[in-house]
Amino acid sequence: MKNLIYQFWDTYQSNGVLPGVQASVDNMKKYAETIGAEYLFELDPPHLHDGAYNAYYGAVNPVFREEFHEYDNVLFTDADVFAVDGLKENIFENFKGEIGMAQEIFEPMMQMMPNRVFGKKEFEDWGRLIENTYNIKLPRNEKNLQIVYNSGVVLFSREGMKKAKENFIPMKHYVDTIVNDKNVKNFFCGDQHYIHSSMIKANLDFVELDYGWNTKVNYWIRDRSKILFDKNENTKFVHIQLRGNRWNQDSKTLWKIVNLPVSEWGMGVTDITNDVRHKLL
Repeated sequence: MKNLIYQFWDTYQSNGVLPGVQASVDNMKKYAETIGAEYLFELDPPHLHDGAYNAYYGAVNPVFREEFHEYDNVLFTDADVFAVDGLKENIFENFKGEIGMAQEIFEPMMQMMPNRVFGKKEFEDWGRLIENTYNIKLPRNEKNLQIVYNSGVVLFSREGMKKAKENFIPMKHYVDTIVNDKNVKNFFCGDQHYIHSSMIKANLDFVELDYGWNTKVNYWIRDRSKILFDKNENTKFVHIQLRGNRWNQDSKTLWKIVNLPVSEWGMGVTDITNDVRHKLL
């Protein structure tokens, strides 16, 4: 099997490669070597369409650029994703689907929180537009809330990439559909929600990855003193989404975040994950 792990960075976000990005690159390259996969990091990959928000479609580079199709499987990860120390489990092993992503486990219930910027109304407005435009049904949980899959870790098979290239919604059409609807926020123009919609429209064989492959660490509702980090013994990749405090961190600090309990980070923050879990799940 010929497998590839792919990451990229757009320098419009910074002057060159920031320390946190380099730390992720070094980490994922080491993981690729551990499992016998190839690794590719690109600076400023070509944009895939010429419409609005065209810088936000890096996760589907493996779909629309045929040089990726020589691989049996391609794993895309954002440049803020890290493998935990000593990880030897091979994400490609036993993958039988055409596309795989992990669920954002807290997201559906967080849509119900009062005064949230992107709450249930915003998701329902987007969902209604997409379902009516493309004649699809978006996934929902047992409480009829939209399920969210995170595009920071996306696994494609060769068959999935080829099928997606032929059948995914045209990117510019998707973006224009949202931009031209005054009721839907442009937040939904990025590749995450595009993939949600397109994989259903294209009838890809979707496999939900275990949350351990994309365990997110966030601040709690923009409060930088509180951490939401549902890490457990099954955590394999940590997705550091600490806005404003990730790209410029040194590798030692990022290692602590990935591998140590929050109480040992030395950053003056509190882990509130258990409290939130009881309230939301």
